[in-house]
Parts: sequence; C-alpha cells; structure tokens
Amino acid sequence: MPQEIHPETPPEGRPLSDLFTYFDIQQLTSECRRRGEPYGLHFGDIVNLSNTRLSLEAAEFARSQGRYHEFHHKVFEAYYSHGRDIGDMEVLRDVAQDAGLDPDAMEAALKEGSYRKAVSMGCLEARDSGVTAIPAFFIEDMPMITGAIPEDRFREILDSLVEE
Repeated sequence: MPQEIHPETPPEGRPLSDLFTYFDIQQLTSECRRRGEPYGLHFGDIVNLSNTRLSLEAAEFARSQGRYHEFHHKVFEAYYSHGRDIGDMEVLRDVAQDAGLDPDAMEAALKEGSYRKAVSMGCLEARDSGVTAIPAFFIEDMPMITGAIPEDRFREILDSLVEE
C-alpha cells in the first residue's frame, strides 16, 4: 500500500537536516551503506527528502502496467543510490523509461490525476493501520514491525514466529 510518511514536504523537497535535527545525516548514510553492502545495495549521499506523492502515483501507474517491481527498484535506486529528486517529473520519466514503461503515458496519467485517489486511499489505509514509519511489516497475529530495525532483531522476531 502506498504511504506518504511526510506529506507536508513541499514539492521541491527539503533538506534532511531540517527534518532530522537529532540525526547526523552523514553517520546515518554510512550506516545504510554498511547495512546495504552485503545485499548489493548502494547508498549514495542523500541530503534532501523528496516529496514522494508523485512517485507513489507513478508506482501505481507502473502497477497497472505490470511493471511495479521494476519501477520500485529503479525509483529506490534513483533516490537512495543517486540522490535524485523522485518528486520531479523529469526524474520519474527517466525512471519509467529505465523500468520499461512509456514515460509519456505515465506523465499523461499523472497529470490527469488517474492514480491520486488510489494513493490517497492507500495512505489512509496505512494511517488507519498505524503505519508511522517505513518499512512496515504486517505478520498475522503479531504487532506491526516498523522502521529500519537491525537485521538481527528482525531475524529474532521471525525466528520467534517459527518457534510458536
């Protein structure tokens, strides 16, 4: 389900340092790099938080075209590896092209607002489910697991489920 964690972010985005005043952004990025490396995930220097609304709508367009996973991977890479603004239409056009989508059709659908309601409903559903951070994992009969928790802790939780 789509979820805007910071819907108040202006269209042009905002510096992460303004939002997360209690974090050392460089240290956080270094930790992401360390954690992602074993999985082949590269984290570049991320200094701005993009407004994600347009990228969420683009992801719904990709879903309708059967290319959601490809698009999701490419938009993740654009933002986290290359520090690109995934709230910018030109960036999303590039991502769509890289994901095997027709960027003109995607842009037209987004300008028409074809996926606005789906994203709004998904955000409402996520909020009603208590999602306040991403990622969020729902496992039957268990409390929701949210945020970027350490892999060891996530494995402990999953192992405890298997033991039950």
